[in-house]
Amino acid sequence: MEINNISGKKCSCGRVHQIPIEDVIIEEAALAQAAALLKDITKEQKIYLIVDQNTKKEAGAELKEELLKADFKVEEILLKKREEDDHLVPEPGALYKIIEKIEHDGYILACGSGSINDLTAYAAHKMQLPYSIFATAPSMDGYASSVSSITVDGVKKTYNTTPPELIIADLNILKAAPWKMIQSGLGDLLGKVSSLLEWKLGVAIFDEYFCQEAYDLVENVLNDLINNSGKIIAREKEGLEILTKGLIYSGVSMMMVGSSRPASGSEHHISHFLDMYAGIFKKSVPTHGIKVGTAALISTNFYLKLLKTDFSDLELEHNRGVREKEIKEAYLDKVEGILELLDERWEHDLITKEDLLAAEKEIKSNIREFKDYLKSVETILDAFGFFEREDLKNLNRDWLRKSVNHSFELRFRYTISTLLRQAGLLEEWGDQALAELDDNLLLLSK
Repeated sequence: MEINNISGKKCSCGRVHQIPIEDVIIEEAALAQAAALLKDITKEQKIYLIVDQNTKKEAGAELKEELLKADFKVEEILLKKREEDDHLVPEPGALYKIIEKIEHDGYILACGSGSINDLTAYAAHKMQLPYSIFATAPSMDGYASSVSSITVDGVKKTYNTTPPELIIADLNILKAAPWKMIQSGLGDLLGKVSSLLEWKLGVAIFDEYFCQEAYDLVENVLNDLINNSGKIIAREKEGLEILTKGLIYSGVSMMMVGSSRPASGSEHHISHFLDMYAGIFKKSVPTHGIKVGTAALISTNFYLKLLKTDFSDLELEHNRGVREKEIKEAYLDKVEGILELLDERWEHDLITKEDLLAAEKEIKSNIREFKDYLKSVETILDAFGFFEREDLKNLNRDWLRKSVNHSFELRFRYTISTLLRQAGLLEEWGDQALAELDDNLLLLSK
């Protein structure tokens, strides 16, 4: 994958983007190349191989054999999920297990996807050690990212990390990944429909930093995804390569701009809020990409409605007392950190009606450019079987409604949910979007 064309050159945005990833390999039989690739990149003889029970079975055991054949010494670090979870959660307990096992006498190789990738990236960054990732599923966009999401006290927080030196993806293994993992990757990538519009919303209202090259990188893979969704459903080599490349390029875009702005907006905030409630109440929720894809249906619904709205009819309200009261009701024992974030963002977010009217033409032009993407989200989710998933049908209705109404408080980031809250429309439009989602999901009320 030619990422070197980006790194070290002055961009049209004025910055010089540094992409420290040495190489990305997405090929059939890439597992057999892993040992040789590592020998080219490190002189260490010991490999710390990080797996969980699933990824060990899917690729880790075979990967370990290949490394041993190449005369590496392999120390396996096996991470186990908590009893109350149906998948490994990237939380401090798992992080500490990695850190306590690793010495400065070897090289770190993660074998897995979302949680393992986030945990390994964070641990390696803290220990100032290089690492590589062997991807086992096209399930999320964090492989090339310079940030990791770690769940701390039930709240998913984003931390700066160091990207991997190598990303290795074996198409034979990716094609055999559980369907829910492929669905998850699709959902995460499809969420870029709204996250890219969120970025341009911030540019239109606040003149935020913007990089056209990073934006184009994500839009191009999004376009490939939408045009080739059938090949992904059929698990064709080309389709899985498109999905995996798209997820990796999404991570590269975040690395370019130094934040998750190109790849995370209100759809991700809804997902993170649900994760928070799952941690508080010790209940499981669908995986990250499943939640993001579902939330993308809600956020795209918001943008299509906003396109038809006359901004001169909007009246903005900034009532801090009401916001604080709602935060205390929605965020339960996590309220302190959210109120601190409100302190940081309050002045920044105080836009006037004049600000909004001045940005109306640009905002609506951006939405029109994305209208086909916005309308395709529901069709693609349906084609990928999202609305047949039992975990979505059984997702707690009250949690989902609260996530739509309050998740914008989770991050210092202006999104369409922030705007709708200020305009007094978030609850109404949110209920309408959830009613439409019900029609697809047959969501069971709790």
